[in-house]
Amino acid sequence: EGQFKDPVGIGTDGRGRVYVADTGNHRIQVFSAEGHFQYAFPVIDKGVAVRPIDVAADASGAKIYVSANNKVMRFSGSGKMVRQWGGYGEGNGRFRYPATVAMASNGTVYVVDVLNSRAQAFDEEGALLVQIGSWGVLPGELYRPKGVAVDEKNQVYISDSYMDVIQVFDADGKFLRVLGQDGAPQRFVSVGGIAVGRDNRLYAAEMLRNKISVYKLND
Repeated sequence: EGQFKDPVGIGTDGRGRVYVADTGNHRIQVFSAEGHFQYAFPVIDKGVAVRPIDVAADASGAKIYVSANNKVMRFSGSGKMVRQWGGYGEGNGRFRYPATVAMASNGTVYVVDVLNSRAQAFDEEGALLVQIGSWGVLPGELYRPKGVAVDEKNQVYISDSYMDVIQVFDADGKFLRVLGQDGAPQRFVSVGGIAVGRDNRLYAAEMLRNKISVYKLND
């Protein structure tokens, strides 16, 4: 308990609890805001332990979403499997390496579908709501998406580790802009995971710089 093997994803809920995708141990671990171990639960698909990639929880912690094994799995707050959806493929609602998971305040679940060069949005039951992006290198297109985050206006931010930019879309998947200043895009270095804080700041993990960069978003 409280130890990890190759942890990958992390999330928090409205009470400050921290959820960690303990990938090598095929489980999710939950901690208090102070870092005290609370509980853990296994990530199992058809009786086989699988490697979770990322985890996100709603504000109450009653709904926990995990990306694993080309699927999205929803668990209860106690770690009981509620439902799952997806599977390998290129069609609607399918995945080729689902990675980062993020939740909007309205309950929409956003999942980065890395090798399909898109993000997909679902309701809490797993119904597909919208697809964001398609393969390409033009504004509104995605080449190698890695991170996704949602702000208080339900604007969706998606990082692209190949094009080294972060693009912004509305809740319906419409392209809005590339993050930048004075008409020039902000260039990152192999940007991966991203998060938008309540302070209206965007936090970006730049893998090849070994740094976390922080940017102030316009109101």
